[in-house]
Amino acid sequence: MRCLFSVIQAIVAFFILTGGALAEDSRSVNVYGVPGLITVPSARMDKAGTIGLRTGVSEPYLHGALGLQIASPLYIGIRQTARTKDITGDADRLYPGIDLRLRLTEEGLLMPAAVLGLQSAFGHKRTASEYLAFSKRYEDFDFTAGLAWGRLGSAAHISNPLKILGSHFGKDRSPDNKTPNDIQDWFTGRNIGAFGGIEYFTPLDGLSLKAEWGADRYIAEKSEGYSPAAPWSIGLSFNPASWINLGLAIGGGETIIGNLSLKETPEKWPWRKAEKTEQTPLRHYRAGASLPPQMELSAAAEGIYLYRAAGDQDKVSVRLELSPDRSYPQQTGRAVRHISNHAGKTVEEISLTPTYLGLRGPSLNFNRRDLEQAFAFNTGSPQEIWHGASFGEDKKTNWQKSLHEYLAEEPVLPDFRLMLDHDASLSEEDSGFLFRTSLIGEVIEKISTHFHAGAGARLNIADNLDHLNEFRLLPAMPIRSDVDLFASRRIALDRLWAGWMTSLNTDLHLSLTAGYLEEMYSGVGGEILYRPFGKTFAIGADAWQTFRRDPLTDLNMGLYGNRVLSGHINAWYEFPDTDITLQARIGRYLAEDIGGTIELSRNFANGSKLSGFITATDSSDFDIFGGATNLYSGIKISLPLGSAPIFPDGSASRISAVPLGRDTGQALDAPIKLYEATEQLSLRHISRRWTEISD
Repeated sequence: MRCLFSVIQAIVAFFILTGGALAEDSRSVNVYGVPGLITVPSARMDKAGTIGLRTGVSEPYLHGALGLQIASPLYIGIRQTARTKDITGDADRLYPGIDLRLRLTEEGLLMPAAVLGLQSAFGHKRTASEYLAFSKRYEDFDFTAGLAWGRLGSAAHISNPLKILGSHFGKDRSPDNKTPNDIQDWFTGRNIGAFGGIEYFTPLDGLSLKAEWGADRYIAEKSEGYSPAAPWSIGLSFNPASWINLGLAIGGGETIIGNLSLKETPEKWPWRKAEKTEQTPLRHYRAGASLPPQMELSAAAEGIYLYRAAGDQDKVSVRLELSPDRSYPQQTGRAVRHISNHAGKTVEEISLTPTYLGLRGPSLNFNRRDLEQAFAFNTGSPQEIWHGASFGEDKKTNWQKSLHEYLAEEPVLPDFRLMLDHDASLSEEDSGFLFRTSLIGEVIEKISTHFHAGAGARLNIADNLDHLNEFRLLPAMPIRSDVDLFASRRIALDRLWAGWMTSLNTDLHLSLTAGYLEEMYSGVGGEILYRPFGKTFAIGADAWQTFRRDPLTDLNMGLYGNRVLSGHINAWYEFPDTDITLQARIGRYLAEDIGGTIELSRNFANGSKLSGFITATDSSDFDIFGGATNLYSGIKISLPLGSAPIFPDGSASRISAVPLGRDTGQALDAPIKLYEATEQLSLRHISRRWTEISD
């Protein structure tokens, strides 16, 4: 019963979070939670950015999955499969897995869509399978056919064609081997199976009929006394709304198969970053004299903080301290209105240098007349401003202290935000669905140009981690396996730290941080980042001397005697003309294990962020069934709450679907990461958000 309840709980939570908003894509999914017919996959993909929560039942299994369509050609999903005698009873065995799908070709006039899929690419071998699926639509009919290795191809219709590449691909693959499925198991097996099916879209909107012939012969289950139904299935799929899909089918004339899918895109998320406010109009005339004090004070009244440098009659140079809660172009558009209004008659060029907590980007130089045409007379456009603007290397300028700092009646409030954290794990072999929900209040305050400090408090709201270590063997010095002890304290200190950041030039950045760095660790460390402006790559390194916090002390502030040195070499690649970033890092993790991480992330204009990652190290975590894995993987979703009435700017709901209580592959969660801190200063951010200069 707990297994079914956990799946229902996750679905209800997702529905509440999305608020029932509509997604544009409404393709049906199979019982495993990926686009498909009934049990077999198709070559269809969701819209880029789609978040999907799915559950399906097909005797003797119950499946639950959370998936992200990170980009148009790539899907990443975390799935938990439970074997049950009765869907209302407890699970007899759990088979977690990470599913991947990669689009090979898009559908054309004659060309079918093609997808390469890996079911349980990393996870338990019981559900592991690789497949090639092809789909082609003709009028109201959508045809699917494919070849599968592993579970979905266990009918063994033909010899594995990859054996010609080497004997490795012809080796036997046991569905119940205790080691997890990984790269060396992909596309192996003596034989493979073929599957196919058809979907007919009826005249009734949202209703389709499906029929398929699968190649899963339930080999492992037969050895346990289970008698599977015939491999054919027929059923229907119904979309009462574009964000929900219901499926019902009968398999082999005797088995009922059902599924429920909820999905949404972050673009439809109702609570964006900070709401737009009315901006100061740019005057239709030029004042007679330059009035820098009035410029600074009027900008400060709108939350725009400017610092000027000595200029000449034709140019004014200003430093803009950025807020992380609005785009750089939007803040720039508001800043230049105040600058132009008080720049006098003779100034023709405005130079603006962006900074954030001591970091700086290239100066952005404007033709004042372009700004006037666009903002005062409505005869120009953001595109024309862009063509007339230029970037320049900012030299170390002696910026004057802004007058509003002397005259402000009240000090500027620190940057405060709330974070609603929900950690959920579908990737456990011994505990089923685990979750933890916390509310974190955190503040960052700028002390001087390069120094800043932060603090955070955590309210643990709810969790089901009481029995996390009832069967697991807790190590003498846990890394994160005692998360249940941290979750049991109602209120705790989350962070308390001080930091220093600077830019040696606009491409090279440094940071140092010390204090209580995250919930489980204190310490000191630093980071260096080389991120050349206008390029699609960045490289860097970080190192941290950490001390483990004691969850049995007041506010978790006590420290164990042990210390660990961890650090990584990092690299990033930005896919051109997208907000998608690939990060790779290699180094030493908190358990002193050596390995690497690959992460793919996608940012959205409204402040949402999706990411999926996988970490492999030279150490393993063990479960109660004797299995071991050196892989740690998951997906993360961040949804902004800045425009919700009760939340301050910068607040967010963060959902992480990652294994809980793992010790290997764990990296420090630093308070500020240089790559994220410099994103607003990047050409990608500026160019993709440029139209917001008029907001």
